[in-house]
Amino acid sequence: MNILIVNPTSDMALNDVIYEAADHAAKLSARNSEDYTHVSVVALEKASKRITSALDIIEASAALLEKIRSLKGIYDGFVIAHHTELGVAALHELTGKPVISSGPAGVYPAPLYGRRIAVLGKTSRDLEMQKETLQHYGILNENMVFLPVCGSGDASLAEMQAGILKMAGKAKSEFGAEVIVLGDAGMGFAADEITKATKLPVLEGVTSAIIRIEYMVYQQAALEG
Repeated sequence: MNILIVNPTSDMALNDVIYEAADHAAKLSARNSEDYTHVSVVALEKASKRITSALDIIEASAALLEKIRSLKGIYDGFVIAHHTELGVAALHELTGKPVISSGPAGVYPAPLYGRRIAVLGKTSRDLEMQKETLQHYGILNENMVFLPVCGSGDASLAEMQAGILKMAGKAKSEFGAEVIVLGDAGMGFAADEITKATKLPVLEGVTSAIIRIEYMVYQQAALEG
């Protein structure tokens, strides 16, 4: 199985972070070496470095469709590595293949781990956009708290890591969180550290998306067979 993960920004530095989480998830889910899911990551040169406005969303969606148009025959499914929806339905219509966004994919299984869910995002604006996405998918509920880990989307990796640790601790001590979701596709590097620090299950969108997209591809093959 070949899966393409789209980093819907022009920030090439995110590609390695996204790939590491996706490849790890694929290896964990592989039943044998021949059943291994091959993942690739591509960024969008024509998109903004960060998606923070309605215009950014439209431009990223257009760039995404343009990029995938020539690649649709190569891959079995597609993951959009972002907390916004970014035209999942349109991409599915274009390719005829399963498509999933990592934002809702990370939150979707959270109730299986606990009732009180903390979703961490880079900034307050990012979290507002994620709330809109979760509302769109019918996932948003009153047992979720949304905590920004940075004041700016341009925070360094060290600043973001410190912010994630701080807010994860706050989620547990003040909100009574039973599960933590790292809502940004670039936060996956901190998952293991947060688990150790909080002793709570930590979900990460790209990993959850890989697990879900594999099932969707198998299901589509069964339906078409």
